[in-house]
Amino acid sequence: MIAHNFQFEKNNSFDEVRIVLALIVFFSHLSALTNDSRFWMFELYANASFAVKGFFAISGYLVTKSYLNSYGVVDFFEKRIRRIYPAYIGALVLCLVIALSMSTLNSLEFIESTQTLKYVLANLFFLNFLQPTLPGVFERNHIQAMDGSLWTIKVEVMLYLCLPLIAFLFHKFSRWLAFAAIFSFSLLWVYYFNHISDLIIREEIARQFPGQLSYFICGALIAFEPKLQHKLKFVALISGAAFLFADHEVFRMIVEPIFYSAIVLFIGQMVVPNWNFGKYGDISYGLYLYHFPIIQGLIQIQLFEFNLLLGAFVSLLLTISLSLFSWHFLEKPFLKRSSHYVAVSKF
Repeated sequence: MIAHNFQFEKNNSFDEVRIVLALIVFFSHLSALTNDSRFWMFELYANASFAVKGFFAISGYLVTKSYLNSYGVVDFFEKRIRRIYPAYIGALVLCLVIALSMSTLNSLEFIESTQTLKYVLANLFFLNFLQPTLPGVFERNHIQAMDGSLWTIKVEVMLYLCLPLIAFLFHKFSRWLAFAAIFSFSLLWVYYFNHISDLIIREEIARQFPGQLSYFICGALIAFEPKLQHKLKFVALISGAAFLFADHEVFRMIVEPIFYSAIVLFIGQMVVPNWNFGKYGDISYGLYLYHFPIIQGLIQIQLFEFNLLLGAFVSLLLTISLSLFSWHFLEKPFLKRSSHYVAVSKF
């Protein structure tokens, strides 16, 4: 889901962590989209909610470091656009190609459909909720959306837009006071829509911006306060115990962003000897963006009905292959020379 462009750092495992998180989302969606009980282990162990929230925490840390290492706000947003948009456009094109080839409408009817136009325009501006489907596509599938992963991108963009304000508040006031205010604001949003609002789509609204801000701001605080990195293990242990053993829903809601953020950032700070996945490129973003329409397309042609394991294998193989292609031909060419991945690929 989530792309980064930060100052080159050798001693971390964030590339590996993000690939693992992207694979968790992959297997979670594999279970949800196929709706096959034989994938029960993925439904039980592949927690997409944790993975997405972990992405936001890592994003808060790495993107804040990118902001602090930028030459100004314009430079920062230019790097964000260069990193996010090429692969995102690639995902939209993939969805359109799959839809055009599989739609029950003929090619002319599909192209002229107002739904197709609305899909393109809405998704170009990250507003996929306005038109998540395309005409005549996946109508027999358990879920009809073209790419259910895209909802997080608009949230990510909103978080980027907030970062200059967050940095200002961190510099203007006590960082802990600013952190507490922003963290509380995010939690109040989630609490209101989950427990007070009577809207039908209240849970959907709760997870939108600023509902994910609590995870992002935890990562941002670590970027501003590097000394906190040495306390992440302790914070993860304490908050993890509180989260796992507490039975009060509101208390768990407060502790969860701290626990999720601390655990993924702690693991990300660890060094896995000799892996250095960064030299192969950042395929986690591609894994996140492309897997959903690929799985949907294979469901449409009934590959999973023919052989469940073959469907899973082909889905993963195609997703990884497309992610590698996307990195080398869509994403990397648009990055600045100062990008971490441009630097690390030379080693």
